[in-house]
Amino acid sequence: MNSTRILALGLTLLITSLTAASANAKGIAGRANTGGYGMAGCGLGSIVFPENNKMQIFAATTNGTFGSQTFGISFGTSNCEGGSIFASKEKVEQYIAANQEMLKNEISRGNGETLNGLADLVGANNREQFGNYLKSNYTKIFAKSNQTSNEITNNLFSVMY
Repeated sequence: MNSTRILALGLTLLITSLTAASANAKGIAGRANTGGYGMAGCGLGSIVFPENNKMQIFAATTNGTFGSQTFGISFGTSNCEGGSIFASKEKVEQYIAANQEMLKNEISRGNGETLNGLADLVGANNREQFGNYLKSNYTKIFAKSNQTSNEITNNLFSVMY
């Protein structure tokens, strides 16, 4: 093929792609924009391309290329929030298992670095209030001696929700 024919073929593919993308963007324009990000969803793309317009194609490509959307949904980063309570409960249980004695001491006082980590993990907006609340529910969280991390997590979630 000569260079003129290759250039014409490339331009044809580009125009076809942009036309299809534009039609797709018009088709989804009426859908709700949730979570403070565009139609491509949360992830690095939502930070780089925040507007909900034709640029969402690039936001989706960025999310897919870097895997930031999957990571963000799993760990609550990259403009991704929420998720399944079961996934967060599992993470909380792992954190409690690794820090059980320190958490027991800090919850009894209502403050501490490890307790702050727990507050961040469960998404508490006010660490001080969270610490005081858990302190006031200490006997419900640590209902018996020699509890497993699973029992502590279940008790914690029962006083939180």
